[in-house]
Amino acid sequence: MIKKDRLPKITIRGKYHGERTMPSLNDYIAEIGRKPQAGNKMKADYLKITISAIRRCLRGWKVTKPPVILHYKFYELKKGKRRDVMNIFSFADKVVEDALTDSGVMENDNPDWVENTTHEFFWIDPKDEPYIEVEIEEKD
Repeated sequence: MIKKDRLPKITIRGKYHGERTMPSLNDYIAEIGRKPQAGNKMKADYLKITISAIRRCLRGWKVTKPPVILHYKFYELKKGKRRDVMNIFSFADKVVEDALTDSGVMENDNPDWVENTTHEFFWIDPKDEPYIEVEIEEKD
């Protein structure tokens, strides 16, 4: 059960895209350009990873009072600091919002349900594992 003093949080931990947790928007666009079906498969693969994290972390919790604000924290390896942060955020945001609806946590990902997002980036030591945290804040 999630305590009231803490926001519900999803943690997607691991190196699923080389040394990264998720690909960037540029990686996804390149995959679509290579072969549209490959882009679809890439998104589907990361949806599965994210839905698994949602089920593990939220354990059946659902949004009861939309809209929400999604607070993202990206823990990226220092050696990947050359990546454009908005490209990192863009693909991950699309996947997370779709996974939240596909898993039944939210009814929709339109502006009635997701009012806003925030995002922060932290650069971690290469020996550590990259991860993404997403906290879900229901509006009062």
